Amino acid sequence: MKAHHINTPFLVTKEISNANGFLLPHVLYDKIKTVASYPVKEFYLQDIPNIGDFKFKMYKNAFVNDKLTIQAQLVKQDKDGYWVNITVTKAKSNTNHQERICSALFDFPLEKTYESANRTAC
Repeated sequence: MKAHHINTPFLVTKEISNANGFLLPHVLYDKIKTVASYPVKEFYLQDIPNIGDFKFKMYKNAFVNDKLTIQAQLVKQDKDGYWVNITVTKAKSNTNHQERICSALFDFPLEKTYESANRTAC
């Protein structure tokens, strides 16, 4: 069984920042959406289905040259699907602490088996 907790580095570059050097939020969202799929890949035979539901919250801005860590963890598995928690952090300068940039929670639904359409009209 593969790891259900993933750490992925992410460097903020000029190409994904605005003119003031702030990381573009849609770029960060797209990246964490991709990373969120990593802990659940082994549970799907085909492609991973689209996300069913999500929560996304920004706490701080990230800037050009910030080295971020995207942490993805499978936090819940039930009959309806899988929930993956995401936390994005960056190291605080001059300390051993991490500051939180954003967090998210993604729902990946189970693949549904569909009933056959063999119904007769009355």
